[in-house]
Amino acid sequence: MEDVRELKEVLERVEGKIVAAGKVYSAMNFAFWLTVMAVYYVLEGIVNMRGGASAVYWGGAILIGIPLTVRIWKRFERLCVAFHPGAKRAGRRKFILITIAWVLGSAIGFFIIPSMSSVGVSPDARFATGLLTFISIAIFSQWLFTTAGREEFEMTPAFTFPALAIPVVWNMKAGAILWAGFVIVTGFSISILWYLYSAFRAIER
Repeated sequence: MEDVRELKEVLERVEGKIVAAGKVYSAMNFAFWLTVMAVYYVLEGIVNMRGGASAVYWGGAILIGIPLTVRIWKRFERLCVAFHPGAKRAGRRKFILITIAWVLGSAIGFFIIPSMSSVGVSPDARFATGLLTFISIAIFSQWLFTTAGREEFEMTPAFTFPALAIPVVWNMKAGAILWAGFVIVTGFSISILWYLYSAFRAIER
């Protein structure tokens, strides 16, 4: 009985470390997008990043970010399958859906919304609304397709903060773009901290 108890404790510790690894991998993913957002605002101070320039920038970020996300996820999957041989791997269809969601969010956020004069009280408000809409659609879809809304709640601040901020930027006559960026950074930062906290909790259990 003592050997069985010790084996159970060892397996629980190993499983906790695997869960922690998954949380850290997810935090790395959000850290990448946080860096992308920071670089975007650095460039915004140098060149005009409205309209087509934004679409090109975020399109390039998506082309880099999606494969990076897939690579991170596959590493975590290998850990899970090694510990749980019967665990199911995520299908290609799921990653295709996530990619489509990011592309669709980009089209809505950077082309459709900025072209609608009825959105926002100023061009800055329209662009900020589009940016927040893009982030909200993309991250929410990624969360929904990867977890079916049943887990990974650490991801929720990354899309709820931008979504809740849309009515605010809609009526901002000045400073809407900068404020929208800080909202996105806040949501992503909270998600990263939450993931790291969950990782430490998993290690300690």
